[in-house]
Amino acid sequence: MRGRAAGCAAVLLMLLAGCGNGGDGASGQRGGGGSEQPPVSGVDGTADPAKVFTGAELGAALLPAEAVGKGAKATEISLGLFDRGYGGGDWSACAAGRDAHGELWRMRGASAERTYRPDPAAVGENDPFVHERLVSMPAGRAGRYLELRRELHEACGRVTVDTEAAPVEEHHEVRPLPDLGDEAVLETTRTTGGDAYDGSAHYEVELRVGGVLVTVGAGTDRALALSSAAEAARRVGKDLYGAP
Repeated sequence: MRGRAAGCAAVLLMLLAGCGNGGDGASGQRGGGGSEQPPVSGVDGTADPAKVFTGAELGAALLPAEAVGKGAKATEISLGLFDRGYGGGDWSACAAGRDAHGELWRMRGASAERTYRPDPAAVGENDPFVHERLVSMPAGRAGRYLELRRELHEACGRVTVDTEAAPVEEHHEVRPLPDLGDEAVLETTRTTGGDAYDGSAHYEVELRVGGVLVTVGAGTDRALALSSAAEAARRVGKDLYGAP
């Protein structure tokens, strides 16, 4: 059991294969398939840490639609300036994470993003999807971004959010994903309370390849989020940094 648990913690390949127990977002594990993915190398130590990319360069490095499924379709690429602390819930009610959230909010960088539909005929909000965002910063700042995201999740593991219907609770967890780029985390969010929320876990991978931040989310499909993030990291390393 000890060796099996160590494998789950250390190797992305085992994560994607469903190693560990078959729990929900509380354990960061869920049963299910998904293609096995080998480790994806980073570029720290070989790439210029000050190098940044334009939105157009980032857009060219986004995943092709077929990377998330045969026959998949993708929206138009959206280019812009990353200038706010994206994602993962409503942090405003968490005083313990205020400093981390404020610093995240002030970060800037060129960005490119798009959404993919593995099933092109499915367009409902509960249908499978993948969303990918690339943001370019100097490598040191990109590393700081991930550090702040970890701090925010750890400080605000449980946040009460007022809604029009009734207060709900957001549950946030973060765990490292070794062997994926230069550093990576899997973020899990569950919302409970009210009639509209059932506590289902939603998954998002945030990783860094050099100074490029890669964010990949796939809603409740953990395996799809992980496999798409691994492919996104590989493509960024190859297309932007010339990694093998």
